[in-house]
Amino acid sequence: MAASYSSFLTTQYYSPIFNTALFDGPFRIYFSQSYESVALKIYHLLQTQDHDLWKQFKLWSEKSKEHAFVLIYPSDIDLKMAFNVNEIKTAVISQEWTEGFMTGMSQPATDESFKAIYDNLVKNLTNFIEFKKSTTSFHVSTESELA
Repeated sequence: MAASYSSFLTTQYYSPIFNTALFDGPFRIYFSQSYESVALKIYHLLQTQDHDLWKQFKLWSEKSKEHAFVLIYPSDIDLKMAFNVNEIKTAVISQEWTEGFMTGMSQPATDESFKAIYDNLVKNLTNFIEFKKSTTSFHVSTESELA
């Protein structure tokens, strides 16, 4: 099922702080305009440094009509509320949603914390796509499919 903007607005993950979004291919990155530099950095790194992962998500999204949502919250409190957890054990929290994959993080305070958060984001995205590849007919079998 294709994730729609209106269905996202009714989820527990939505926050009124999200006044800006980047939509490109399989990814929907929601954030406050004041966190635009972090969102753009994530977007850029996914397309360059982790391009194979981007391509795998693109194939998954085309087949499933679902999307990966990357949500940047202003604080750990907002992140815990959105994902309904009492404590944050990793820098990024991820959950499958009926219309895609939700992954959320708090606004990083430093470049070092950004690196840890980004590495954790890539790990969660990789785990999700590997799980989907092992449990569904979704697959990446040739280099030409990734091109």
